[in-house]
Amino acid sequence: MNYITGRGESRRSLPHALALAVLSAILMTLALPNELFKQGLAALGFVALVPLYLAVLETEGPKATALVVGLFGSLQHGLSSFWLWFFKDFRFWTLGSTTAANFVLYMVLGFYLWLFLHRSGRARPIAFGLLWASFEYLKSTGFLGYPWGLLPYSLTDALPFLQIADLAGVYGISALLAACNAALAELLFGAGSQSFATIPPWVGASKPEALALRPRLAYVALALALSAGALGYGFVRMARPIPLAGSIDAILVQQNTDPWVSTEDEALTVNIRLAKQAIEEARAKGRRPDIILFSETTLRRPYAEFHNYYSKHPALDPLVPFIRESGAWLFAGAPVVVDWKTGDATNSAILIDPSGRLVRSYAKIHLVPFAETIPFWEFAPFRKFIQDEVGLEGGWASGTDYTIFELPTKEGSFRFGAPICFEDAFADVCRNFYLKDADLLVNLTDVSWSKTESAEIQHWAAARFRAIEARRTLVRSTNGGLTCVVGPYGELLDSLPLFTAGALTCRVPIYRDASPTPYISFGDWFARAALLLSAALFIILSVGERRKSTA
Repeated sequence: MNYITGRGESRRSLPHALALAVLSAILMTLALPNELFKQGLAALGFVALVPLYLAVLETEGPKATALVVGLFGSLQHGLSSFWLWFFKDFRFWTLGSTTAANFVLYMVLGFYLWLFLHRSGRARPIAFGLLWASFEYLKSTGFLGYPWGLLPYSLTDALPFLQIADLAGVYGISALLAACNAALAELLFGAGSQSFATIPPWVGASKPEALALRPRLAYVALALALSAGALGYGFVRMARPIPLAGSIDAILVQQNTDPWVSTEDEALTVNIRLAKQAIEEARAKGRRPDIILFSETTLRRPYAEFHNYYSKHPALDPLVPFIRESGAWLFAGAPVVVDWKTGDATNSAILIDPSGRLVRSYAKIHLVPFAETIPFWEFAPFRKFIQDEVGLEGGWASGTDYTIFELPTKEGSFRFGAPICFEDAFADVCRNFYLKDADLLVNLTDVSWSKTESAEIQHWAAARFRAIEARRTLVRSTNGGLTCVVGPYGELLDSLPLFTAGALTCRVPIYRDASPTPYISFGDWFARAALLLSAALFIILSVGERRKSTA
């Protein structure tokens, strides 16, 4: 089909549509943080979906569209999340099965896209934006949610654009970028022009004259207005100061040990050595740390029950004496046994006071599917398959309470929530901590097994939205990266280099605004509204399609 003139053959080319889908997947991969461009390419976020948009318009029916969009989704996932290949001996399941799952998931999206783009007339750029936001919301929510590879993460290096997250969340940015992609496709290529001639009158585009340049310019004007509004809001919001309630002197330790190879004693020895060096340097400057942070699962035994063990281990420098000598609180990842008879334990974060006593713990609630928790485990045939074929022996028990920790400091007492590992990529999980009056979030993570900088930066790119949504500070203490302090605008206040052993001595600012942000108050209202509007449009278009077929 000739997109410039709007003339085309009656039967469009499926191979050409598939090629466009491949191009779109490559552009999307380059837009997101990747191994070539560590922060991604923000400009591509506004154009990466243009080829896919055109590909959908080239296809003749929903089945072909499902194939095209399925190819895009699986390829884009495989290229951007290729680091899943390095998950020990489970690469076939971590990368292979998720790539296949994304193919099926995006095929379903393809059926909706075909109807929306072929039958919604002049409204299709807006329809495309709403549907894309709805899809990214659904694929990132719930037990099987995977909030990686989202369109907004392409703007990692364009901080002002991200500020509207405190109003509409991540998915408001999804809709904005998707609509901009659609508008650009319409303007540059007269995308699918001839299809306007076949739009039913009840949609509102019954005449070929609607193909004129003016409607397409209107799309672009709308996209520019939305983008300018988002950018303007971002600059204004970032210029508005947020009241500072105090600060915490912290030491974030990044041990950079191999979780598959190093023993607990080896990892703990490195942590303690790095922390001691940082404490000495801080004291030389007249500073005393309030808290020391070790990463996820640094301790591999239940601390309370093995207190005597940790009083003597690691042998070179035991943990409990170190805590007492430091005079600081310790926050670290550790298992907590909930049932000694069955051996059920939780992946937890524990707070230990300066005397070495366990004060409080939080058990991870949103576990990684098929890695930390395995559904249908109670059924013997399925359990045998997972044990024999996959090689997994079990998982963690799930936590049930969004625990809030109290940390007394020189400047007062502060409250924090502690999402563990990929929990900080889930807006709804983190919002629950803020609803319980957390002053900040502290995330303990260990994804050093990924062996790639892009994986670490992708995780940070997702997590930083939690700071913007609430206008609070986010602290991340990790094994290999990105160990950092993120400010309330998503800005990087302090950090350690990736995959480097070290300790970050920092002053963590605590912000308290007069009232919660709209996002914290109402959650993903925009995503749910987009979902409802998309559902309504689907019903309207389906009824119109049925009328057309029976006419």
